[in-house]
Amino acid sequence: MATVLICVLSAKGHTGPARPVAEALVRAGHTVHVLTGPEYHGEFAAVGARTATLPAGADLGGGPSPEREALRGTRLARFDLTAFVTRMGPQLAALDEVLAAHPIDVVLCDPLFMAGLPLTMRRHRPPVLVLGFLPLTVPLPGLAPPRTLADRARAVATRVMMPRVLGPVQATATAEVRALTGRAPEVLFLDWPLGSDGVLQMTCPGFEVPRARPMPVEFVGPLSTSGTDRHGLPPWWSDVDGARAVVLVTQGSVAKNDLGDLVLPALAALADRDVLVVVSTGGAALPGDRLPANARAAETLPYDELLPRCALMVTNGGYGGVNHALRHGVPLVCVGATEDKAAVAERVRWSGAGVGLARRRVSARTAGKAITRVMDDPRYRARARELAREMAACPGTDGVVAAVERAAGRHGHR
Repeated sequence: MATVLICVLSAKGHTGPARPVAEALVRAGHTVHVLTGPEYHGEFAAVGARTATLPAGADLGGGPSPEREALRGTRLARFDLTAFVTRMGPQLAALDEVLAAHPIDVVLCDPLFMAGLPLTMRRHRPPVLVLGFLPLTVPLPGLAPPRTLADRARAVATRVMMPRVLGPVQATATAEVRALTGRAPEVLFLDWPLGSDGVLQMTCPGFEVPRARPMPVEFVGPLSTSGTDRHGLPPWWSDVDGARAVVLVTQGSVAKNDLGDLVLPALAALADRDVLVVVSTGGAALPGDRLPANARAAETLPYDELLPRCALMVTNGGYGGVNHALRHGVPLVCVGATEDKAAVAERVRWSGAGVGLARRRVSARTAGKAITRVMDDPRYRARARELAREMAACPGTDGVVAAVERAAGRHGHR
């Protein structure tokens, strides 16, 4: 049996897909250590994993930052990426403590756990597999092949903007890596998975764009679950009775500070339609007077119960949530521009499973047009169902366990 270390940052979108991986490995008889923030130790301990603490200086920031809230565009992107890069040293120190204390056979790494970069540069190290719960943009920019004039314009704009956004951050990353390893990295900091032993991508091939540079990728399908054991049914659940089409609207659990970005415009666009609108607020406050008569809201919802009843999901583009919808054959309207959201919107558009808009905020008119387009054209639903069948054929956590066992076997023969 193998001893596995999972390194994951403290956020629901990161720990959510890592938890079933830990559970499956423990169930298969392997010893699992999880390096993450203390607020998530209980979740991993509950499935039989051992936990180690990722210190605050090595983890994600603890709540909204006034400095960050004032930023937009390239300055916001640079701020976020710099924050990830400057945590590299403390992360590596925490990781090395676990490696020194336990005979680790395989490391499973969050793609934004930047200590993965100096770790993969080491000559003597255990195999490193990347948990692919973010869009596979490696190598950057990871764009879909252009099909239209608009696609070509987006590609040109991306290539022009990349040096402006990434240049200063790459300089910081290079300095960090030199300090930790004595040499400069050979890849962009976000492309560090190129030096890993493989990526376990949590989607199906039909939802990921072709890559310009081959690398070992195994598509295991979405792994996150969201049932009534974790999220109870709301008191209005009986309204989800099939009498009307159900539209799920959410800005996720992170980008929830201003529901005017997407939730409120979508509610306004849907207020006069013969549908039931279900809003997952992620904990954000939604005033009752902003909730139309045809809408219901809850902080969290059991998506595995709700999504099979949905005709459409309107989302800001969290990769896990979008793949959760597609697993159930639900087409999408995806609106997002921060973090990885633009890349997710591009994949929604490219795959044919919905409308993807790479912008931070929409008007009610724009939201309404996108919703009408997806709900009135059966091709979006048909394509979402094709992807659902493709995801069902993926190996899931069994594929993750098999990949870990293969990697551990190779490590044992070194």
